[in-house]
Amino acid sequence: MLVSRNSEEGQSVASLQTNIFRLTLGAAFLFAAFSSTVATKAQAPPGPLPGTAPQDSQSASAAKAPEAPRTKNLAGTWKLNTDDSDDPRKKLQQARGGGRGQVGHSSGGMGGGWPGGHGGYGGYGGRRAGGESDADRQKMHVFVQPAQKLTIAQKDPEIDISDDSDRKITAFTDGRKVEKSKDASNQQFEAKWNDYRLVMAGKDPRGNKYERSYEVLEGNQQLRETLFIKVGRSSTEVSIRYIYDLVPAPKKS
Repeated sequence: MLVSRNSEEGQSVASLQTNIFRLTLGAAFLFAAFSSTVATKAQAPPGPLPGTAPQDSQSASAAKAPEAPRTKNLAGTWKLNTDDSDDPRKKLQQARGGGRGQVGHSSGGMGGGWPGGHGGYGGYGGRRAGGESDADRQKMHVFVQPAQKLTIAQKDPEIDISDDSDRKITAFTDGRKVEKSKDASNQQFEAKWNDYRLVMAGKDPRGNKYERSYEVLEGNQQLRETLFIKVGRSSTEVSIRYIYDLVPAPKKS
């Protein structure tokens, strides 16, 4: 019996030693695996962590400012963009069926509503077409010329539009009746808003009705002036568009 008991105790000790060895071996394996993971992360190249957005992408999103909503505020200084604008000389020639008048040259200025103003795209002269005198053609040509620069001050219901030749248009949008001014360099008009377009009407040098409008385009960096007139014996309708770029305001010192 004593031998049997000693044998059983020996087996128990051996089994305990075996379990301890297994536990020690497992712990060593887990420690080695953990050490390998830590070393791999420590040696990883710099960059965003998995599951996070790249910093450059976040910066780009923050830098992209939302587009400014379109505005009915025409105020500012605007410079004529001849590349994007219509050539009124060509428009009038096309409306007259090719126009055979000789082309001259004159200086810049706004013609709408100001007989005797100056043009910036070239004048007419020399011949008559369709019973129209040279003087009449010249007046019409001057009438459609754009300004080289516009300065607009807006304090609703009054909008003041001045050009680089010291001529001024004052538009009122409150429905008041205005009297025709005898001063060709200072004209007043009844005007109205049609969506984003400031629209006014009058009579050209021939006595025909015309319409002129101003509007700020998408992005609020350009102004479009549109002139609708009728020319020739058949009263052909012509649309002439001028584009002006916004001149940045000077920085305050």
